[in-house]
Amino acid sequence: MDNNDQAVVTLDDFVIESKIEAFCRTYKPLSAWTEDCDVFNDSKLRTYFKAVVCPYGDPLVLYLQELALRGFSMKNDESGEPVIYCRMRRTGEEGDKFFR
Repeated sequence: MDNNDQAVVTLDDFVIESKIEAFCRTYKPLSAWTEDCDVFNDSKLRTYFKAVVCPYGDPLVLYLQELALRGFSMKNDESGEPVIYCRMRRTGEEGDKFFR
């Protein structure tokens, strides 16, 4: 077997698209904090996506980029911590229009 035929592993290999789709089907992005919202800081996002830093880098960066494209942008909360504000979608509410 030729060494040139070995698969190349990149940080993208640690990002699971279906987790992003599940997040977008479950949550709706909000532009600001409200009483009924969920607040996702980097720790909560890392736990949700099981995004563990590896030798290839931090997959959370790629999750955040993809979420931002779908309207889930980070904002600074009152304490200055970057967070994503969102709320759970209601039954029957349309999910993410960016599914591939």
